[in-house]
Amino acid sequence: MAESDLRSHAKSLTALVEASDTFSAKQLAQLRMVLREEFGDVGLRIDGPDHIDEARRDFVFLRSFRRGASGLASKIGWAVILAILGAVMWLVNSGLTFWKTH
Repeated sequence: MAESDLRSHAKSLTALVEASDTFSAKQLAQLRMVLREEFGDVGLRIDGPDHIDEARRDFVFLRSFRRGASGLASKIGWAVILAILGAVMWLVNSGLTFWKTH
């Protein structure tokens, strides 16, 4: 029963979306206004092209910062792995040397 309700709900949503495949100019203006207000509430201004370009550059900077931090974390991880492997090799070598001398 729940599955049939889910299917009928999905069909009604699909029909609704297909019936309104285009927005009117008034609806688009309302949507743009709401998006500007919501983005403005979180500190992202998209009032004009200069603000949009600034926001785009900020996102590009954040992406490059994230990639750099990820690369640094990867390098640190490999350094830790190599240090552990070096310690194990030293320990094995020390054990073999001790075994040969005694």
